[in-house]
Order: sequence, then C-alpha cells, then structure tokens
Amino acid sequence: MTVFLKALPDHPESSMDNISDDDLMHLSSLDRKDAFEMLVARHGSFVFGLAVRFMGDRQTGRDIAQDVFLSLWAQRKHYQRNGTFKSYLAAVCLNRCRNASRSKKNQERRIKHMELETGPIEADVADLPLDTLHKSERAREIRERLCRLPEATKTVLIYRFVHDMSLLEIASLTGMPMGTVKSHVSRGLVRIARMLKKEG
Repeated sequence: MTVFLKALPDHPESSMDNISDDDLMHLSSLDRKDAFEMLVARHGSFVFGLAVRFMGDRQTGRDIAQDVFLSLWAQRKHYQRNGTFKSYLAAVCLNRCRNASRSKKNQERRIKHMELETGPIEADVADLPLDTLHKSERAREIRERLCRLPEATKTVLIYRFVHDMSLLEIASLTGMPMGTVKSHVSRGLVRIARMLKKEG
C-alpha cells in the first residue's frame, strides 16, 4: 500500500521477503527506506482496513493509515524490538482512531460519508437483483450499528469478522484475557441484533 508513503521508493527488494518485521524496523532505523517500504507493503492493507472499519468511512481511514505509517517512519529510531510489531501497529492505529472519533468534525464527516454510501444503491436500484440490494442494505445497516458500539467491543468485532482473526489472535493483539474477548464478541453481536430489531 505505497499510497500512504508516496515519498518513499516503490521498489522493495524481493530479498527482504523473509526478513522479520522487527529486523525490517531495525534496517529502517538505519534509514533503509526500502526496508520500511516492505513493512508498508506487508501491513498497509491491515492498517487501512482497521481504520476504515473503526471510523466508518474510507477517506478518514486513509488519512489515519497514512498518519500511522508516517509517524512510524518519523519514530523509527525509537522502536523497541519485541517480536509483536503487528500488535504495536494495531495499537498505534486504534489510538489514532480513538482520537479522531472524539472530534466533532470527524463525527459529522463519518455520518455524511455513510449517507453518501447509500446513494449509488438507490440510484441503480432498477439494475440490481433483489438479493444484491438486500445484502448491500443489510451490510450498510450493520456498519452503522457497529460504529455505535463501545470502542473495545467494536475493536474486537472488527478483528473477528472483518479481519477473520481467531479469538487467540485477538487476545494477543489487544492484551485482553480470552474470556473478555469472547464476552465482547457475544455482547457486541447481541447489541447489533437488538438495534436492528428495535429500528425495524
């Protein structure tokens, strides 16, 4: 996902494919931009997807993902090697998302994007089969309800159902006990179902 770092070269060396994330960060700390570009290629989609699902719109998610990688590059010499680079990256991303979601301006922007997202469906309604319309509408409804959940529950559901992570992986990424992760999944699904039922 080199879109986040346009200033960096778009030619990561294939010889770096088998180098660990921590080792790539070490090379990055030595100003090896090709090593950092490999990290972006590996984890760009993950960070972008996490930010989009958390915030509810692609543009805000793209801005946050770009900020995550640019700040990581700026702080590359201070990274501590601990073998959990993806967890570190996820934590940085979610922290940016939480800060953005507290902003009234971003809240209004998120609602606007959600409304715009339904436009093409309504405009092309005559050209789409009924089952496609139904699935698109239901997906939009679920995304809207997901954004209303508490941050911890929303984060766990995004990991579980958007990124298809196991409960063990989620527990490792978030630092939550396994029982807490299971509880967030269960409560989150119940709350979304109740919201959908209550709102018809």
